Amino acid sequence: MYRFAVKNRFYHDKTVAYLLYDEMKREYQIEIPDDVKSVEASLIIADFIKKGQRRIGKEWSLRWVKQRVIPPERQNIGQILRENHMKYYDEFPLLLMNQGRSCHDECYLVEVTDSN
Repeated sequence: MYRFAVKNRFYHDKTVAYLLYDEMKREYQIEIPDDVKSVEASLIIADFIKKGQRRIGKEWSLRWVKQRVIPPERQNIGQILRENHMKYYDEFPLLLMNQGRSCHDECYLVEVTDSN
């Protein structure tokens, strides 16, 4: 199980959520700390905060991830995969390559390990 802090550079690198990834099941889940306000988070996460939900299930968590990676329908996806030494499309390595960054917000990922 991988665990990443979703940090927002605009809010002084505040941790606005945690992204969990189960490599065996290839499933994501997002957990939102109680002190995070909707204005501090990216859009999907903010919507859940507004609804009073602090845990985002696998379907919406995957949608959040997909918003942050190159889509599989991209015209030159084969070339992109080859240049990144990937044999097939997989969101997870693409997410790691750009640290989960998106042009829509200032959020990025930092892996959380036992030593963090």
